[in-house]
Amino acid sequence: MDWLCKWTKGQHTAVTCFYFDFAARKEQTATSMLGSLIKQMISRTGGIPAEIWRALREQKDAVSGRRPQLGDIVKMLQLITSSQPTFMVIDALDECTAVQRYRLFDLLQEILEKSPGTRVFVLGGPTFGRRLKHASLDELQVYLFVPPETISSGSSVSD
Repeated sequence: MDWLCKWTKGQHTAVTCFYFDFAARKEQTATSMLGSLIKQMISRTGGIPAEIWRALREQKDAVSGRRPQLGDIVKMLQLITSSQPTFMVIDALDECTAVQRYRLFDLLQEILEKSPGTRVFVLGGPTFGRRLKHASLDELQVYLFVPPETISSGSSVSD
């Protein structure tokens, strides 16, 4: 993550990260994760794009004080990531519940369809690669990183 931030320094590029914590599994949903990525992008750019301000104001007017819903968050991410190269690093995705993980893959697919300059890096434990085989990742361009030191000599990510 540090290397990625240094590499993109001075460029009009967003770098975001989310770490799934096993102890907070129930609180860490696709909505909270994507919401966190939006907050990071906005805080690093120094302002909220006009389209997002409008969406937030419309949301507030529609339902007094309601937080943005998942669909709204996906649209906001599409707006932000379509206007600049973006790297999303998702660490310890294997600690996320299976239901939320598959929901997240579907949402990332929606975001990436409108954001050709976005790359998603997923990190997980030694058995995570096997679990990903069961996800519908045919068209989702995700880069999976499993630290070599977490893989025992008898196992393979491609098993």
